[in-house]
Amino acid sequence: DIWFHVDGLSSAHVYFRLRNVSEVSSIPIDDLPRDSVTDMMQICKNNSISGCKLASCKMVWTPHSNLKKTFDMESGAVTYHDTKMCRYGRCEKDRARVRDLEKTKSADTDVDYYQEMKDNERKIIERKKRMRRTAQNDDDGMYDPMLEDMKSMKMKSGRQGDTESGLDAGLDMLDGISFAAAAVSGPHDGAENEEEQSSKIDRRPVWLREEEQRQSEPTADVRFLRERGYSSSEATAACCTVTSRSGALRKLYNATGNDTPQSSEASVEAPEEVVQARMEEKEVLLAMFGFADDDDEAAAVFSDADDENALDVILPITGYEPPERYGFPPPLMLEVYVDKNIAPLYPNEPPVLAAVGGGLPESLLRDLTQAIRAEARERAAEEPGEPQIFTLIAFAGEAAEGIVQKETEELEAERKEAAEAERAAKEAARKEAGGGRSDTTGGAAFANEAERRAYAREVASRAAGGAVSNDDDKEKKKKTAKPKFNAKTGVSDRSLIDDLFS
Repeated sequence: DIWFHVDGLSSAHVYFRLRNVSEVSSIPIDDLPRDSVTDMMQICKNNSISGCKLASCKMVWTPHSNLKKTFDMESGAVTYHDTKMCRYGRCEKDRARVRDLEKTKSADTDVDYYQEMKDNERKIIERKKRMRRTAQNDDDGMYDPMLEDMKSMKMKSGRQGDTESGLDAGLDMLDGISFAAAAVSGPHDGAENEEEQSSKIDRRPVWLREEEQRQSEPTADVRFLRERGYSSSEATAACCTVTSRSGALRKLYNATGNDTPQSSEASVEAPEEVVQARMEEKEVLLAMFGFADDDDEAAAVFSDADDENALDVILPITGYEPPERYGFPPPLMLEVYVDKNIAPLYPNEPPVLAAVGGGLPESLLRDLTQAIRAEARERAAEEPGEPQIFTLIAFAGEAAEGIVQKETEELEAERKEAAEAERAAKEAARKEAGGGRSDTTGGAAFANEAERRAYAREVASRAAGGAVSNDDDKEKKKKTAKPKFNAKTGVSDRSLIDDLFS
């Protein structure tokens, strides 16, 4: 379908449907019949509250698959995945043509939009299956705007650096440099001690340090469970009692709360309506997430895309953006486990879920998993039999953003507390060192502001050829030392100094 809209104004969303998909889906958007494009623009303009009053207005049209809708947008608002796929044109007011188009309107048309959507999704899935079997993704001669958009996004992300060379490496090196002031003990000793301490601090993101620590675990299953937020002792105990990795994950997942497990360990025969609901949900997920390249890091991973009864899937949590302090972490993913008797009655019961990646530390991954788990159980209780996975992805993105925001606030509070403690320690050391200050020491500390000003005036007076800086000795020094005199200004240097520090 081709989507039409008045650019910059509210209007109806008009779609130009390509009925004969097998014959015309390969026609580029620039080769659409001009008369049909004009008709679409006239309908769109006539159904715009503001546009219908104008003599002409700007129109935009693009493939429906190029439309982008996020959860924070208002009803009816959309944007684009790629603006290069948009086409623009002017629409002049043509009342005669609008009247002719109104005559073709029919109220007898009964369209089952839901069924059409299901049929279209099924065609997309079948086409993708054929493409995987024939391995001719680029030579099938069919134009797929969403596929082109995915490839474009992948190319853009590949040009953003790899943190191993050039500017990225230079920025990483700068992160380890400390510009803090030297300690009061001396001009060089404090800086050397601080540099030595700074070199001992591991400034890598927490997720990288935890990833290195997980390598010391004895088995891959324990590392797998730790990567999803469970402790080493919990993962080891679960792996000792359950043989399969998914079974151990299910054991820990159900042990995080006071609820009883969803179903017993014995094999459960799923009713026919449950199987049908899972098959329909998988078709929708394949249509939404099955377009990304297999080598894309954030691509969805299905346990078996061709098996309609297999629903285990790993999906990207698209509403989450890692903060800068996390560096360049792997994408945050939501793992859904249903098969192999993990959640045999889903969607009548919640699935087993796990959050992984995103740069989140293990403790925050555990918090995120518990939040998603509570949401899934609540939805299963309120709306049994309804699909949950897509809704849980949206919830996971919002929950992850909230957890990161809370961590940011805690780190900022800790930073301010540490800065205040450091400031207090430096002030105490400065007061302690003030009693033994030498008049000739350039880097000396002062007990108060008055002492600092007096010392500065004394040094400046000596440089100007004057005497000591206190007021009692001014008359005495006028008799014993002749101050320097500036012929251009008519003012002595000592008088300038006295005025400056008085």
